[in-house]
Amino acid sequence: MTSPAKAEGFIRIEAADPRSDNRRRVVFVAREAVTIRRAVSGVTMAIRIESCAYRGVALRITALEEGRFRYEVRLAHRDPDLSVPLGEGEDLASMEAQWREWVAFLRLPALAGRSEATDALVNLGEAELTRRIACARRRGDALRVRRPRFLKRRAVSRSAGATIATVDPDAPFHAD
Repeated sequence: MTSPAKAEGFIRIEAADPRSDNRRRVVFVAREAVTIRRAVSGVTMAIRIESCAYRGVALRITALEEGRFRYEVRLAHRDPDLSVPLGEGEDLASMEAQWREWVAFLRLPALAGRSEATDALVNLGEAELTRRIACARRRGDALRVRRPRFLKRRAVSRSAGATIATVDPDAPFHAD
């Protein structure tokens, strides 16, 4: 991560994408959301995902080459197509520092990758203090923010010619 990108509020990453037209996708990572831009069959698309929808930032071993491990820092999502590689390298100390920096920047849980499918939650001390609250549910949330619950009901309209009858409380009751 570079400091000018932090000042702008987002980080731009280019990653490999085998299903896109040019085999690349551009990812903009911000504290609030991640935007993935790519072109598939000539159609340019942008997918915006709230960062609280991600499971966390995972550090995992991806390969063993010539007796050296290869590490990867990844923004982990339940859907593997929406996971974002944030960095990779062979130096454990630098990758761990990068991992901690991403955890602090995104305020997501720190995960240690066991395999491609499973990750274990890791307590990094300050990472526990910066965990995000889960995303709000979509159904009804937009209406609830805009107006009170009792106003959601349909308003009863009155026609222009209708008059309101008044009742005299002292008049005797007559049942017809």
